[in-house]
Parts: sequence; structure tokens; C-alpha cells
Amino acid sequence: MWEIAKLWMKGCKVIILDIPLLFEIKMDRWTNPVIVVWVNPETQIQRLMSRDGCSEEQAQSRVNAQLALDWKKSEADVVIDSSGSLDNTRQQSREVLRKVSEPLT
Repeated sequence: MWEIAKLWMKGCKVIILDIPLLFEIKMDRWTNPVIVVWVNPETQIQRLMSRDGCSEEQAQSRVNAQLALDWKKSEADVVIDSSGSLDNTRQQSREVLRKVSEPLT
């Protein structure tokens, strides 16, 4: 948290935090806008299995231990859908960054 305050005091206009458990640790109260990167459940499980080399059961158990992505999506100010290609996700991310970097006037 101190690092965020230091960046703000230095005049940073946009500070991006990558916090996978944002809602679980109640940090959503301190961030604006809340951006959720959403993926459909089937793709989420497949990516987790591929990345971590775990079974479908293990992947599902990890997903079940967190708040549902659909709930997080409903609480978000902005949603990036990463169900498609990496290029599509990058394009959405760039657009979101452009929008949040615009002056508030």
C-alpha cells in the first residue's frame, strides 16, 4: 500500500494494480475503476490445467476456492473478456488503458 501512496505523491495519474483476489481481500473499496479480466469457465479450467500441469479436478478445486468470476464481472466497472485470442485480449486492454488515462474533464 505504501508503494501506491508514493506513486500517487509523485504525480502518477494512473496506477494499475494486478490483484487476483481483489474482492476477497476487500481492496475493491480502494480502487477505481475496478477492471475484471473475465474468461468463460471452460477456458479458465483448460488454461489452468495447461499452465500448472494439474488435473481437471485440481483446477476446478482451485477455481471453486475463489469468488465466482461471473460475480466479479457483475461488480466490475470494466470487463475485459479474455475468452478469445491473446491479440483480442491485448486490444481490449489497450482500449481500457486509453480510456482510464483520459483526463477527467
